[in-house]
Amino acid sequence: MGLTINYQIGDHPLQQVDDEQALPAEADFIWYDYENPTSLENHQLQNDFNFNKLEIDDTVNGTPRAKYKTYASYQYIVVHGIRDEDYRPTAINFFIKDNVLITYHHTHEQAITDINNTLCEHTIDCLTASSVMLYIIDQLVDYYFDYIYDIEEKVYDFEDKHVNDTTSKFIMDNVFKLRSDIIKLKRIVFPMHELIVTLKDSKTLFNSHKDYLYIQHIEDHMIKQENSIKTSDEMTNEIRENYESYSSYKMNNIMQILTLVSVIFSPLALITGIYGMNFKYMPELNWHYSYFAVLVIMLVIASICIWYFKKKKWF
Repeated sequence: MGLTINYQIGDHPLQQVDDEQALPAEADFIWYDYENPTSLENHQLQNDFNFNKLEIDDTVNGTPRAKYKTYASYQYIVVHGIRDEDYRPTAINFFIKDNVLITYHHTHEQAITDINNTLCEHTIDCLTASSVMLYIIDQLVDYYFDYIYDIEEKVYDFEDKHVNDTTSKFIMDNVFKLRSDIIKLKRIVFPMHELIVTLKDSKTLFNSHKDYLYIQHIEDHMIKQENSIKTSDEMTNEIRENYESYSSYKMNNIMQILTLVSVIFSPLALITGIYGMNFKYMPELNWHYSYFAVLVIMLVIASICIWYFKKKKWF
């Protein structure tokens, strides 16, 4: 999409211009929005504002972590959105320099579009770079709820369907898929909460009581989101532990039965092994009833073993 330039004069709504030369000199607030910019626009960003080259490199070539840095002449903030398809983070980079706000992002961010449309359609007095950034962050954090509630609903539905299902071989695959999505959300939401706390404590970026209350409102939303994620995480962990415990219990029972069977057949195997030897002198082999006698002995031994194990309640 490239570069979009907006400005405000007095208490008028935001106005958009096609290029920087069309900006009026009396503009009180200017907003440059770079969406998937070209190499020429990246070069312009560096030359026009003289930002730190390392920050520009992170902004242009990667997905920086959520962070806040303050410099002598400007502030640099990175926040994260969430991809719909795989819950991976998308970066929105903010540069605040006096009455100028620069936003930079490689993907389309609906939060920026929504705030831009709102400010262009409605009058909000005395916009500042920090207040517009707060509007965008608030909208972005509100979008987090869609993903978090979606995961939460999947977890509750899964728990309802499989609460008594302990044999399906697909349970663990589904649980690990849910936990993978939860971990991806945690990697976005938790650092974002830390960033919001850092911004709230900043004495440079926000000076008005209104901005402080607004960022406190954003933090309240993030606390609620963290609690929802933790609840989903705990539920999937309990489902996993329950399945693993039941599987271990079943395996122990199987091993116990196999052990008892092997114990019962051990003396029988000993008898058959003795009479399977090809010694020439084994006088009982010539006895007419030896075969039946050995069968009876083997049956008695097996019965005694079964009776003893039953008495001990081993099965």
